[in-house]
Amino acid sequence: MSLPKDLVPGCLILLLCAALYFVTTTFDSDPLGAAQGMPATHMPRLVLGVISALALLMILQGLRSGEKGTLHMPPWPMWATVGLLGLAAMAAPVLGVPIAFFIVCAVLPLLWGARDVRIIAAFALAVPAAIYVVFQILLGLRLPLGPLTFLS
Repeated sequence: MSLPKDLVPGCLILLLCAALYFVTTTFDSDPLGAAQGMPATHMPRLVLGVISALALLMILQGLRSGEKGTLHMPPWPMWATVGLLGLAAMAAPVLGVPIAFFIVCAVLPLLWGARDVRIIAAFALAVPAAIYVVFQILLGLRLPLGPLTFLS
């Protein structure tokens, strides 16, 4: 049986977004007047909204093209990516966000076939540094820094 291209992955993404949106309803929230900056529920919901909109766009483009797709198992690097991101999410409170992002940004390109070590090193250093500057310094959010707590 062949289905319209990207229908199944798009629907799975929408289901995951719906489940994660439900998780955000369990977050503690400050009364609107007492919240400093953005309440804890807003940013995840904003990101989930963008992901959902892009998934809908993907589904609509697949339907519009008329292409039929066949379901097949994703390649092994996709599962390794899921595992790496899950481990990074669990390790971030201990290692700190910058170190966890450094590891992810160093390993993912290698996992997907990149071999230029200079570019990978620049990427692995620049992304955590940018995240630290934007979130910790500019937005004043407290990220778990792990062994790098001396930076705060």
